[in-house]
Amino acid sequence: MGDKGDVLEPGAVIKPQMTKEDATALLLRLYGLKSTSVKEFNSYDDRNFYFKVAADTTNPNLDTVSEDGYILKVTNRQDSKDPAFTDAQNLMILHMAKAGLAVPEPQEQVSGLLASLEVGVDRSGPAIANIVRLLKFVPGKTFYEIGEWSTAHFHQCGEFVGRMDASLAAFAHPAYDTRNSIWFLSSMAEVRAFLPSVAEAGRRALVAEVIDQFCSTVLPVVGQLDQQIIHGDFNEQNILCREGEGGKQEVYSVIDFGDSQRNPVLYELGITIMYMMTRCTVVAPHLAGGHVVAGYLRHRQLTPLERRLLRVTVAARYAQSLVMGAYSYSQDPGNEYLLITAHTGWSTLAAFWATEPAALYRAWDATILGHHPHLPNYLSSAL
Repeated sequence: MGDKGDVLEPGAVIKPQMTKEDATALLLRLYGLKSTSVKEFNSYDDRNFYFKVAADTTNPNLDTVSEDGYILKVTNRQDSKDPAFTDAQNLMILHMAKAGLAVPEPQEQVSGLLASLEVGVDRSGPAIANIVRLLKFVPGKTFYEIGEWSTAHFHQCGEFVGRMDASLAAFAHPAYDTRNSIWFLSSMAEVRAFLPSVAEAGRRALVAEVIDQFCSTVLPVVGQLDQQIIHGDFNEQNILCREGEGGKQEVYSVIDFGDSQRNPVLYELGITIMYMMTRCTVVAPHLAGGHVVAGYLRHRQLTPLERRLLRVTVAARYAQSLVMGAYSYSQDPGNEYLLITAHTGWSTLAAFWATEPAALYRAWDATILGHHPHLPNYLSSAL
């Protein structure tokens, strides 16, 4: 990955400081679109503005105006230092669209560009440059919004991620070769610097133990793991659902590719399982993973090494999310969105980590066997 200078340091505030009026002006100037309504969506480091627009436009590159609206994304100052990555994201999204996945496709500006670097957008300082782009809005409810999650949802999420990973195995872009972020599992060693943000000693000790085990068992064998470009942040805010048969909400899309990365594909599955655990009430949270893996295996098999390291990968993402959530909240007090994972996360991670690996994998294997009778002891055999 990139050098450590690419990774967020404690004390840095990188989220663009701007208003809805600023975003509305950008939409008109860059895309020739007139806002009829605007709403800001939650984000850790970027600003995402959802616009409905008037039917007429001065943009010659837009044949039609989307009735569903658009998302104007203003990238944080850190990620805006790497415009090639935005170009890579755009190509990644178009690749997924070609594979038949529902994704928010980028739109051309009046100039014909799919993204541009704008100076003076961020009110933090006149010299700050931010990447601005516009994506077609994909309608639906986020996974967070649909109410109670079912084991069928966990299976659907695993299946979608497996399909996504299978499609992206054929995609590559040089911008990902040096891409780095504190939110990547490859940066777990650097997460230690943010541990002081966790005030309670017992909690701090828990995440420190998880981080240490990940760094000692996974990072040394990264070269032996299958690597490719992955989405990297398949969480409840980035998963979109739509109404299916019987009026039930079904998983059908993913948004926000800002954490896409080239890393072990194992990380994608670990991240997905972790987020399924955050609001798992239909079964004990630690059981959600079996349903996710069962869905995933419909499109991609796991190597024996991936199977063995899956548990610690899930725990590491949980620890990373809790630590960085605590840090982000310390920088932006009052933003409760930053504490979503923490609401149940500390107790869930503690219970997950206390479950013996063999017992966890036996429970997951029982679920996997129900969907794949030819795969007995699929995970347990790797321990």
